[in-house]
Amino acid sequence: MNNLRQYWHPVLWSKEVADKPVPVKLLDQPLVIWRANGNVSAFYDLCIHRGAALSLGWVNGDQLACGYHGWNYAADGSCTRIPSLPPDREIPAKARAKAYRVQERYGLVWVCLDEPRQDIPEFPTEFGDPSFNWEPYTSEGQWRANAARMIENLADFSHFPWVHAGILGDPDQAEAPAITLTETKGGFQYEIDTPVNKFRPNSAAKQLYTVILPFMVTIQRRQPGSVERHTNIYLCTPVSNHETKFYRLAGRNYRDVKTDDQLNAQHRRIFEQDKRIVESQRPEELPLDLAEELHLRGPDTPAIEYHRRLKQMGIEWL
Repeated sequence: MNNLRQYWHPVLWSKEVADKPVPVKLLDQPLVIWRANGNVSAFYDLCIHRGAALSLGWVNGDQLACGYHGWNYAADGSCTRIPSLPPDREIPAKARAKAYRVQERYGLVWVCLDEPRQDIPEFPTEFGDPSFNWEPYTSEGQWRANAARMIENLADFSHFPWVHAGILGDPDQAEAPAITLTETKGGFQYEIDTPVNKFRPNSAAKQLYTVILPFMVTIQRRQPGSVERHTNIYLCTPVSNHETKFYRLAGRNYRDVKTDDQLNAQHRRIFEQDKRIVESQRPEELPLDLAEELHLRGPDTPAIEYHRRLKQMGIEWL
């Protein structure tokens, strides 16, 4: 995937990296994430000695030890100890693990496999607002789908009456609302009015969509004349061309009439409905040439803009 290596991608929650190395995969590349002295490191999950997975090893003080022959690696990837060598033998200069850039932010571990083109995307300000409750609504999952296909779906609202009939939309009110795109840092945004329908008689709200390239969408929902707000942050990590891990961070500054369990069950139902559709799409990789699929002015405006921006970035699927 050309250029995607130059962007930061979340690979797991910070709380998942404790006293043992953790294997993950990013852009079809196996990685091992490990923590020593409170700091996280990311290596290519391979020992230079015999090609064993370093994730099968253990953390030895501030070193990562290979589980095959006990070679020790420091956080910068340098090999510091080879137990089978006598003390007077020098460690070969080639004895290194491939280390990658890694940061912790927003409770996630982010990895960049090449020289970064931009910083980790900024989260909405309400993420740090103490009046918002985030913990009960945060989730993750994995789809057999292209990351860009998932973002395209998250940014689309004209499928609501059909895929999510009775929950988010009404087939008798399928006309898409008019929108205007505006430029924002790292992407674009637009606002839609959620109309009242027979399934959601009290659902009138404004929803602000923000698409951050390459694979982030936020949806901020507010009721007219109210301080009540609900924000969803979606991050899609390209495990491979056809496999994507998503992270959903959701928060609200009010108590809903539904319980947390009911709200989470509803979200899982909506996402399962989307998953069935998106995993069926062909070609599996999002076509970056707009002529390859039929797009409609109006309902498909966000998708058209997203395609154009990815193409401008020079993204190419392997």
